[in-house]
Amino acid sequence: MLFTVLAERPAVRINQLGYLPDGPKRATWVTDGAVPVEFIIEATDGSVVFRGRSQPWPNRPEPTSGLAVHVLDFSSVREQAHECRVVVGDQASHSFRVAAGLYDDLGRDALRLFYLLRSGCPIEDELAPGYGRPAGHLGKAPNRGDTAVPGWTGPEAARLYPDWLTTDDFDVSGGWYDAGDYGKYTVSAGIALWQLLNLAALIRRHAWADAGPILEECRWGLDWMLRMQVPSGQPLTGMAFHRVHGTTWSPLPGWAHEDPTMRVLHRPSTSATLHLAAAGARGARLFSGIDSAYAVRLLAAARTAYDAAHGEPRLYAPDDEGRYGGGPYSDDSVDDDFYWAAAELWLTTSEERYLADFSGSELHMAGVFDLAGFDFNRVAGPSRLDLAVEGAGLSDYDTIRQSVIDAALRLLDLQEQQPWDQPYAPSDGWDWGSNGRILNNLVVLATAHTLTEDRRVYGGIARGMDYLLGRNALGQSYVTGYGIDSTVHQRTRQFGHDLDAAFPPLPPGALAGGANSKDTPGFPGDPRLAGLPPQCCYLDEPTSETTNDICIRWNAPLAFVATYLNVIERQHQDAKIMPCARSS
Repeated sequence: MLFTVLAERPAVRINQLGYLPDGPKRATWVTDGAVPVEFIIEATDGSVVFRGRSQPWPNRPEPTSGLAVHVLDFSSVREQAHECRVVVGDQASHSFRVAAGLYDDLGRDALRLFYLLRSGCPIEDELAPGYGRPAGHLGKAPNRGDTAVPGWTGPEAARLYPDWLTTDDFDVSGGWYDAGDYGKYTVSAGIALWQLLNLAALIRRHAWADAGPILEECRWGLDWMLRMQVPSGQPLTGMAFHRVHGTTWSPLPGWAHEDPTMRVLHRPSTSATLHLAAAGARGARLFSGIDSAYAVRLLAAARTAYDAAHGEPRLYAPDDEGRYGGGPYSDDSVDDDFYWAAAELWLTTSEERYLADFSGSELHMAGVFDLAGFDFNRVAGPSRLDLAVEGAGLSDYDTIRQSVIDAALRLLDLQEQQPWDQPYAPSDGWDWGSNGRILNNLVVLATAHTLTEDRRVYGGIARGMDYLLGRNALGQSYVTGYGIDSTVHQRTRQFGHDLDAAFPPLPPGALAGGANSKDTPGFPGDPRLAGLPPQCCYLDEPTSETTNDICIRWNAPLAFVATYLNVIERQHQDAKIMPCARSS
């Protein structure tokens, strides 16, 4: 099946959305040829816009893809254009455009997915035509919903969470469904919120667009995080419940408002509590000049959570391997979570206590940027990024700033070693959600560009997006609705059109998890991908949970990076789209 798909796709792989006029423009040609050959950029009328020569990649085959390739560089093409294509001999790429504002729609659509994934909120068909539905998990039959959720009890709960028992029910309504299931997870929402809060700050800083929609979405997520905080008088007061979902997996496909599973809360964890502290503090900073009362409320919750985590510094979420209706989101190393929470609280309050805590951490002067990307369980990177942008008053600020720039330079070096320009190539296998990790590395580059305005760093961001939008081993755009060969069969419950025509398809702007060459306990590897090179370990099938799921913490950096590229490109130029300039 995989090789049939590859045979049907152009051998010249491009960013199927297109290229920014002021940015780099590269394609990758899959070929066994070993010598440079001429290629052209051709306009719709057949005229030649550009001539160049291919650069054979020295490693044959290239290890991440198992393919022999050439790189084609046409960055000097800067005129805005409709419907160009790369032609090498008798082979041609998909058509593409060169245009300013290229990522405008993608940034909006990537953010809109959060609205469609809201829990406890009716989705209005007027706002999202074709996607209207009743509110899910709002305490109505056939499920009790999330307005009165008990703590999980029973033998399995007692085994996983000894010495924890709560007899009350809790209102944890709201928030977003995390992925293709109906679980809600504090640590995944925390890092997604951090991305969205920084996106809101970016939009407000540049006065580039109406910040109202992103602020509303941030508030929706923050309100839910506040509800996940254990109220006073309960065991582990002030901490945050780790997750809420059914005791069994909900039907696939299935509507949220028809979910028949019994919803339960899982024991609070140190990591969830610190994510609440970090996101709450970051949110308080953003909302301080918008809604001061709300900012005060967020900061109070963040302080309480931080103190509670110090009272239970090693309360880990166990890895139950997904046996009980949701993903575990386990994490048995929380020093980075303490570092992140302390840094965000100091940036918000300037209080000596928080400064002492994060500056005294072993992580503070350590290298926190892994080339494999950060994630919900590796949050020292986000801490360092925010300190570099907002921590100019620190005595060691120059070192902090330089650590981000150095990380960006390492990512650029890694990109130069890839004919596909993805800033990600772990030798021990590609992770579940590799596309999200790639985007998080692009966030590092974006932060370094904010600090330096280095055009090479800006180019690295654009080149990284090329991979996600089709310039990869599969010729696959991983974003629904963006590209001729874009993913269309992602594994979700509420967008389950592939499995039941009564459900809508995926909306545009949803990012697939991407290539995953690792086995995950509880989620067995797919035999259809056995033995394939890492980049090829992806199936656009609704049965491929480990490669083709969606997730809020992947779409959040997609929205950020797409918007960042648009903001910077608009600073470079604001020209109208014109036909391709013809070669002389």
